[in-house]
Amino acid sequence: MLIGLAILFVTAVVAQPLSPAPPPASSQKQPWQWSATERAAARRDPVKRLERLRHQGPAGRNVPPAADVLDASKNPELFFPTELFETLVRFGFVMLPDTYPHVVAQRSSDLFRDRAEWERFGVLVREYAAVLHEEKSSADALDRSGVSRAHGAKCAASARALRAARQEFGRERFDRMLYETAGTKRTYSLDTDLDAVITTAQERDERCQ
Repeated sequence: MLIGLAILFVTAVVAQPLSPAPPPASSQKQPWQWSATERAAARRDPVKRLERLRHQGPAGRNVPPAADVLDASKNPELFFPTELFETLVRFGFVMLPDTYPHVVAQRSSDLFRDRAEWERFGVLVREYAAVLHEEKSSADALDRSGVSRAHGAKCAASARALRAARQEFGRERFDRMLYETAGTKRTYSLDTDLDAVITTAQERDERCQ
């Protein structure tokens, strides 16, 4: 594929002797409070990965076995903020602009339940949405140069838009909304280099916000 994604979309104490061990530190946090290092470690954990695959059930006749499945409705903490932000802007302003804002409003406990907030958000992310639109249009037209141009502009546009949104609505409030409303699901095939995918996603998250 032109965009080069091996992904399918469908939106970390010591216990006293004889006492149960307390949960890992990461599990005591809300999904939006995890660090990039914690997210990457949870993705790489082979035990957790096998558990995610087991929860997906056996592959069907036409569904090949997967190397990993990330489902934001079950494990939102595994996603980096920039991944969820891209999904929000892509579906909200490029793919499903007439319906996705309603989905976000229904899932969010606070932000974007007011249409005026969504309209302000649209102004803040206009440049980033335009880049994502160019990426989609170029991919649909098999325009490699257009896809490359959009890829070159995505990171800086994402960073400007995400910083503006966090400043406008408050970082905690905005990031909570990202993880409450996330509906993304990504399936990685057996030939995917998962470590490389995770490293790239973490580096992009640190660079593009």
